[in-house]
Amino acid sequence: MTQFCSKKMRLRFLFLTLVWGLILPGSGWAEDARAQRLLVEVDKNLWATTKYIDGRLIIDNGRRVRTLSMESWMEGRHKSYSYYKAPARERGTKMLKLDRKLWMYTPHTDRKILIAGHLLRQSMMGSDLSYEDMMEDEKISEAYAGTIDGEEKMEGVQTFVMTLKARRKTKTYQTLKIWVDPVKNTVLKEEAYAKSGKLLKLIFFKEYRKIGHRLFPRKMVFRDMLKENTKTTYMFDKIQFDVDIPAKYFSQRILKR
Repeated sequence: MTQFCSKKMRLRFLFLTLVWGLILPGSGWAEDARAQRLLVEVDKNLWATTKYIDGRLIIDNGRRVRTLSMESWMEGRHKSYSYYKAPARERGTKMLKLDRKLWMYTPHTDRKILIAGHLLRQSMMGSDLSYEDMMEDEKISEAYAGTIDGEEKMEGVQTFVMTLKARRKTKTYQTLKIWVDPVKNTVLKEEAYAKSGKLLKLIFFKEYRKIGHRLFPRKMVFRDMLKENTKTTYMFDKIQFDVDIPAKYFSQRILKR
């Protein structure tokens, strides 16, 4: 009899827990589940197994503006290759990322340089992006666990304000704060923080457009908060998802071609 009552009490407790989760959507359990579902939907817009990008980095350092044109190929989290087309001084520069290592080849020196570890977090070619920012591509729902903190109107859109905590201690940004349109499943703004809580990067996602079944921004505006009066705009002039990428693009041999 005692065993039966104990089982009955456990079932009753489980039932009440589920009910409370449904009745109180603001509770921690319900918020976490809802936040993770939203991050999965955001990933469906932004992430793909492979990507091809023909784009430009418009770098404004507060004194002058310069534009880098490049093509990039990405596969999963660990493989990416970029070829710089312009300006003339940068033409032929190549970057190849394999796992946590990045090789950079410059034609005027005719040599490749390994950029690894903390060097990946340095400014890339004077921009507001680090080498890691430029070369990394990972599902946000897998890299972070999120909560929904509240709602805020941004650019006429009612957004969810979310706090995301990194699942791995190796992530450069241990905390993200993002503003998400829960109707279109798009990110409008992102703040990236160090483990200490210091704000490192501010990113705006602009001019979303329909590409196949996805909504993807036409441009992203980055600001390195450790610098003054600078910004870098990443323009996606052309982007293709789930494309076939030849294996040679992710081999060190391509750096000398």
